[in-house]
Amino acid sequence: MQEKDPKYFKDESTGVDCIVENSESLVDWLLMNYKKYGINIEFITDKSSEGFSFTQGFGGIGGFLRYKIDVDEIAGDAHGQINSDDENDFI
Repeated sequence: MQEKDPKYFKDESTGVDCIVENSESLVDWLLMNYKKYGINIEFITDKSSEGFSFTQGFGGIGGFLRYKIDVDEIAGDAHGQINSDDENDFI
């Protein structure tokens, strides 16, 4: 774990040791602060085969999506055609 490895608590550019003033797990922090950031928390059980695969594959945290996305717009139209008419789509 990173918490027990001293190399994560040293400033790489100066070599100065960092002082840990507070330590808290990410899950605990999310459960206490999610409303401040407009986050919805969904609990997924590992009792189903899908839930078990999800928790094993992602370590319990699946992802954070800040904005709702339109999958059809990203993947293409209803006929499976990718819309590439707009030159602004290319970087």
